[in-house]
Parts: sequence; C-alpha cells; structure tokens
Amino acid sequence: MPPSLGQLFFSVHQINHLLIRLLGPMLIVIAQPWGVWRAGLPRSLRRQLVSVAHHPAGRVFGSPWAATALLVAALYVWQVPALFAFAQRNAVIEIGAHFGMAAAGLWFFALLLDPRDPPEGMRRGARLLSGIIVILSNILLGSLTTLKEIAPYGATDQGVRLAPLTDEAIGGYTIWVPSSMIMIVAIILVFNGWNRSEERRWNARHALMRQSNSAALEFPETAEELRLKVTRPNRDLGRTLGLAVFSMFAIVMVTAITVASLG
Repeated sequence: MPPSLGQLFFSVHQINHLLIRLLGPMLIVIAQPWGVWRAGLPRSLRRQLVSVAHHPAGRVFGSPWAATALLVAALYVWQVPALFAFAQRNAVIEIGAHFGMAAAGLWFFALLLDPRDPPEGMRRGARLLSGIIVILSNILLGSLTTLKEIAPYGATDQGVRLAPLTDEAIGGYTIWVPSSMIMIVAIILVFNGWNRSEERRWNARHALMRQSNSAALEFPETAEELRLKVTRPNRDLGRTLGLAVFSMFAIVMVTAITVASLG
C-alpha cells in the first residue's frame, strides 16, 4: 500500500493535526450536538453519565486547566522527532494519536464554548486564559519548527521536489499561524458568549432582585455606579490581553534569536 501524503510530507501531516485537533472539534462543539446524542442513548446509560458527572473523579472533566494541558500535550508529545517517526511507521499508533488529539480538542472546546453561565459552565476569565495559553503554545512550537535550520523529522520528497527543510518550515508555519487564527476565532466566540450572558442577566435583573436584595447591587442605575462597577474588571481584562500580546511577541523574538545564535 503506497504511503499517504501525510506520511510523505511533514507539512501535510501538520494540516491533518490542525483539522483533527482544532478545527474539526471546534466546529462540532459549535453545532452543539450533545442534546441530540444524549437523547439517542438508552435511559440507563443516560443515568450513568449523570452519576459520573457528579462523581468526584468525574469533576476532573470539568477542569479547564486539565483540558488545556491535554490539548497542548496532544500536540507537543507527537512532535518529538522519535515519537513522530515511530507513529509514522506504526499505523495503529498513528490512529491512536489522532483519536487522542480529537478527544482532547472536543474536551477543550466543549468547556471553552459551553453556552451555560458559571457556575455550571466554565468561568469566562478562565476560558479567555485557556485560549491564550493554547495560542502561546502554538506560537512557541510553530516558530521553533519554522525557523530551525535542521530537518529532524526526516521528511522526504518521494518524487515531488520539496526540500525537507522547506517542508518542515511549512509545517511549522501551519502550527504557528493557522492554528493560532483558529484559536483567535474561538476567543472571539468566548467574548460573544460573555456578552450574551451579561445581556441575559440584565434582562432577568428584576426577577433576580426579587429573589435577593444583594442582587440589586450588581445592577448599576447611574453612570457613576456603572463606572465603579466596570473599571476594575475592564482594567484587569486589558492588562491580560496586553500581557498576552507581549508574550506572543517575546516568544517569537526569543525563538528567532536562539535559533540564529545556535546556527
């Protein structure tokens, strides 16, 4: 059986990873198929899923940091040259790696794009920070792979004239830019969900204030009260975004300087 393009070219393999790990899972989660899937399960299995969700061990699946760490690890582990070559030679290992990437992506985006408000859903700030961490991990690995001056993955041209170093540089660029752009779209969706959440809460303010007197303090009635309420959160959000942009720039510059000095 002739090898696939993903086995011949490192760049094509990274496009596969992009689709399996990020784009595919994000589109599935945006479609919100969970209700349909759950409705099609036997009643006994649905009850088991509910019990697992409330079990202490099952709460790990609600941890944004565990999901983020697994999504990053699912990429980094299989970019180790020895493991990459091993998976390329063993079809079972390669399929297992791809299933692991898809599962990590579904878990991550299911938490990131959960339409439910906290505390049932993930906290908005944690969603934003998780997305930034994934972007930074893409930039670090992608810039290192793109700017390096050696070809450790043993890419071959197999009749198509593409130098191994060029092939791996294209693959690194795929990890770096398109993957990060997908995550930026996800962050935009997080902000959009954040805005819808605030609108729902504002529209329900009268019912909330009837339930609790303290809830009235959350809804400013004057411009000054609004300014006092939003000044600190907006400042913290601005600092977070500014730090994220600086971190992205610093990672690229440090990587470029390191590669140049080693070369």
